[in-house]
Amino acid sequence: MSDTQYLGLVSDSHGRFGALEKMADAEPHVGAWIHAGDYSRDGDDLALYTDVPVFSVLGNNDLWGDSDAPERRVVTWQGVRIAVIHGHQWYGERRMKKLLELGRTADASLVVFGHSHRRFLEEEQGITLVNPGSIALPRDNKRGTYAVCEITNGTVGNIIFKEI
Repeated sequence: MSDTQYLGLVSDSHGRFGALEKMADAEPHVGAWIHAGDYSRDGDDLALYTDVPVFSVLGNNDLWGDSDAPERRVVTWQGVRIAVIHGHQWYGERRMKKLLELGRTADASLVVFGHSHRRFLEEEQGITLVNPGSIALPRDNKRGTYAVCEITNGTVGNIIFKEI
């Protein structure tokens, strides 16, 4: 019997909590959220609003704030090891190489990142790399985006991008 759980992925909220409210209201089945930075304090508010765990990291726009979120983190949720980083540390082709390296070093099957404000999904070397885009300031669309990841029996399943 499968036990599918749902992990929400969001990034680059930039203090626009109304967008996060719409997202959370549309996904009441999500059991935890990852916030991949840029206004990581929004992750604290999201945790209060949803009453589920939110794992946040710092982005380049968090460097002057008072967030206690780390720059990167590794979490295990529902048996899946997940590495999270904002991604502003590297650019271009180097970013993808470093994200894969982060995934390998962390023994993670999922790496979540942000920064570009563009959706991205790719599996390489057994590691799924995903950028949910920006919930507040998208560059690849007119509507904010986020993603929902299905996790069944400790395995990453479908990752679906959604718009608000």
